[in-house]
Amino acid sequence: MRMHYTPYTLYPVGALSARAAAQPREGVLLRGDNGGYACLQSWPELGDSPLEYELDALREGSPLKLGARALKCIELDGEARAKGINLFEGLTVPRSHATLTVSATPAQVYNLHQRGFRVGKIKVVPKLAATVERLTNLASMVPDWKWRVDFNSTLSLEEALQFWDMLSDAMKARIDFVEDPCYYDVQVWQTLQDAGMPLGYDMPVQEASSNIPARTTKPMMRLVKPARHHSNSGLPVFTTYLDHPLGQCWAAYNAAKFYTGKPEAEVPLCGLVTHHVYRPNAFSEQLGMDISPEFKVPTGTGLGFDSLLAALPWKKL
Repeated sequence: MRMHYTPYTLYPVGALSARAAAQPREGVLLRGDNGGYACLQSWPELGDSPLEYELDALREGSPLKLGARALKCIELDGEARAKGINLFEGLTVPRSHATLTVSATPAQVYNLHQRGFRVGKIKVVPKLAATVERLTNLASMVPDWKWRVDFNSTLSLEEALQFWDMLSDAMKARIDFVEDPCYYDVQVWQTLQDAGMPLGYDMPVQEASSNIPARTTKPMMRLVKPARHHSNSGLPVFTTYLDHPLGQCWAAYNAAKFYTGKPEAEVPLCGLVTHHVYRPNAFSEQLGMDISPEFKVPTGTGLGFDSLLAALPWKKL
């Protein structure tokens, strides 16, 4: 497939994880010769190949992980645009938790509570005393919230157990799950579960594989980022890749496609409303900056943004 691309830069309002500073994020939008579009944004600090490698592989016709998923997005988006339909027609996008940056403040959390959020997903750093104090302070602002805590695999087993032990029993009861406290090892994660820690996994295997080779005896929450992989089983939490609003819509479409028709009680809160972690741009403004747990579907064909995408300066890949 012949493709064109246009680069973009997103400007975070705060540090996005324990491994990612509050620095501009570079990515590209892709346009296929079928008229379909996709987003490609790499996170090398989380195990991805650099963006340049992904683009070189696309040029050579041997896409890497992110490129392969972008091609799937181009295929489906192009088909819908050719038919003049919106990909979200007839689908219901799952509601979202509140996505918080490392530097989220009590005022921001309270504001999100006022907008209807009742679960917070927070990125934290491996400074345990400060993290526990901050989490406790934020939680005190919203007593009815549950929390999803993401360490991005920055702890050792001993540190993870120490973090859990430092939480009060009342705070432990409000933890929905701890995501990737450390790199996955079946004995290590079994020990954490035996200590009472509810776990979620995204990319916990050190060689950047998303496959779990051996399972613990208790369930874990699976997190799925459609920019990296797809899911056809279980009841996963779909999240964006903290990428461009077009990529955000790709994640929302995959979540909606997966869960539409399933009983509402079985659908977990996902992480699809994330554009507010960056400064506004023309695309994010179409998703609405007055955010709520409900995902606002953009107008247009395919994944939307028709006029904005058409006006971009496209270059041959």
